[in-house]
Amino acid sequence: MNLACNKVWPECTHSFPGFAEDDISAIRNDIINLCHRAGLYEVDDDDVQDVLESHTKSLSNDELIDLDKASQEVENEGDKEEEPVRGLDIKTLTECLDGIKKAPETLKERDPNPATSSKVAHDVEKSVKIYQEIYDEKNKINQTVLHLLVL
Repeated sequence: MNLACNKVWPECTHSFPGFAEDDISAIRNDIINLCHRAGLYEVDDDDVQDVLESHTKSLSNDELIDLDKASQEVENEGDKEEEPVRGLDIKTLTECLDGIKKAPETLKERDPNPATSSKVAHDVEKSVKIYQEIYDEKNKINQTVLHLLVL
């Protein structure tokens, strides 16, 4: 490809056969210096040379299988659904509070002992009060925003 492009646009083709040994040595030193700056002080020239040589060797079948398994594990971890963002919006609060209000009403209608159902209804209302306050505050904010948008 370089040969054909060289005739059409010679400035875009590479005219070197490879890196000079001095260039490779300088690059290895740069890599070592970067590792040291990153806090990896145990990295030396032999380590860099080992990594460079590892890329010239072809992988065995077992190594390829291990690499494929590791890749699939990483993909499977990414497939797991991320936990949804937790929060209480007005819709969720409305649904929950409506459901909670229906239970004591049903008990009042069906329980032959009105004192028991009234006590349960009072206790439920008292327990849910904090969520009702959160709902009221969010609803008030939404009403204010809507009012400002209309103006």
